[in-house]
Amino acid sequence: MKSSIQGISNRKQMKEGNEKKPFNKKKYRLQKYSNKYKIKQWEERKKKAILRSFYKQIDKDQQRNLKKPSVFKDDNQNEHTTQPPKKSAFYKAKQEYLRKKDEKCKQKEETLRVKAEREEALKKYKEKKMQTYKKLSKKTKTGQPVMKDRLEMLLEKIQQQVSM
Repeated sequence: MKSSIQGISNRKQMKEGNEKKPFNKKKYRLQKYSNKYKIKQWEERKKKAILRSFYKQIDKDQQRNLKKPSVFKDDNQNEHTTQPPKKSAFYKAKQEYLRKKDEKCKQKEETLRVKAEREEALKKYKEKKMQTYKKLSKKTKTGQPVMKDRLEMLLEKIQQQVSM
């Protein structure tokens, strides 16, 4: 009996000291379904990963410098200056970004070119279709179809098949 009373009083103290925040439905939906929010989260993770690798690289460089004995010879110093400097993480990320940007630009140009070709082919197709329709829809005074154009079309088809 006493233990149950103590448990109830403990719960009351916990509620008073640690109040629960009210549920924010708008914020929850934004985090759950918003593409912009997800992209922002991804970008933050990417930045943190780049910084982590950058700091890791700095630590490795410092450890290498501590392990190497420092010899003050002119020949040794000249060797270090001739080596190309290591690329920083920021520089690598920038290069990657520029490469992807160029790739996107090329891809966009390619899609525009394909779209233009498709439109041109469609235009030719519609023009040919319209000509055949005009030839086939011609009528005489009495309403009979004009056979001259129909026979010419059949002749063209036969000639195309023979030439192949």
